[in-house]
Amino acid sequence: MKALLLSLLLTIPLSAPASSDYTSLFAKARYTELLKQLEQDPVAQQDPVAQQDPELMLLRARALIQQQFREEANTLLNELIQQFPEHSALLTQAALNKIALANSGNIFNARKRATDGLELLQKAISLDPQNYLARQALINFYQVAPATAGGSKALAAELTEQLFALDPVQGTLARASNAVAEGRLSDALALLDAQLVQTPDNTELLLRKAAILTQQSAFLVAQQTYLQLQPLLTDEISRHNVNFQLGRLAVFTEHYQAEGIQALEAYLAFYDGSQQLRLPRAKLRLAQLYLRQGDKVRANALYQQIARMVIEEPDFIEARAQLAAQLSQ
Repeated sequence: MKALLLSLLLTIPLSAPASSDYTSLFAKARYTELLKQLEQDPVAQQDPVAQQDPELMLLRARALIQQQFREEANTLLNELIQQFPEHSALLTQAALNKIALANSGNIFNARKRATDGLELLQKAISLDPQNYLARQALINFYQVAPATAGGSKALAAELTEQLFALDPVQGTLARASNAVAEGRLSDALALLDAQLVQTPDNTELLLRKAAILTQQSAFLVAQQTYLQLQPLLTDEISRHNVNFQLGRLAVFTEHYQAEGIQALEAYLAFYDGSQQLRLPRAKLRLAQLYLRQGDKVRANALYQQIARMVIEEPDFIEARAQLAAQLSQ
């Protein structure tokens, strides 16, 4: 449940038109800069009410979450949902953060936070029946949470069919998520493919399909799906997530390497100097691709940027060591 909920945290629309500079900073993973600018906003200093713009405060909470300041975000969101009790997106973000804290936090308050999160999701949906993020999260909660924490596969299935009647694309996504949670990856793909016949360019369906294919280690088909997706995406975060996947899959498949290099170069240019956690991995994968193209100079330059980084993931350490050995030959 935690992995899906964390991905859902990134899907709440950046919908505040008056704060395009702030939303751009968020998209570029410049979270510290965003928070600093929000604190120093001259409009907010002149008019304290402006500090309570719910869209800006939602962005602030999301920036805190991205820096793993979940408790601080929880405190802020608790205040905000008191001030804006009918703001469905705020309620949803508060719910997702509480459930994430329940998954990883103190066992003594985990149940209350999970229950509070569940109630907030239900309220968010009652306020906005087309809040599909909240609906997907609620179904996921019932599907994967233990019964002692309020989980119910039967209720998840019932809500999934209700969602399908409301919106077939969203219902298909929920059906596929339920199948993945039960380990039925092939069934999930079949469900997505059936709906893609009806809506072939739907980016949500294609993103989910590519992710499941990657989970199945069907890397080449996943790569082709991401290539199909690339021109369809307008959201910067989604587009660069796809760029990252195209680059890493090019390393695994040894196909579409030119496209993988182009994708990772765009990714690094977009996130240069940011707090994007995947920057070291992007540099590693791009260095590997450069080396395979015979460009040892650029591969070594990228390797030097990550050579002394303290990163504990075993697969990163192993791949970096292999790259170092190849560069020394």
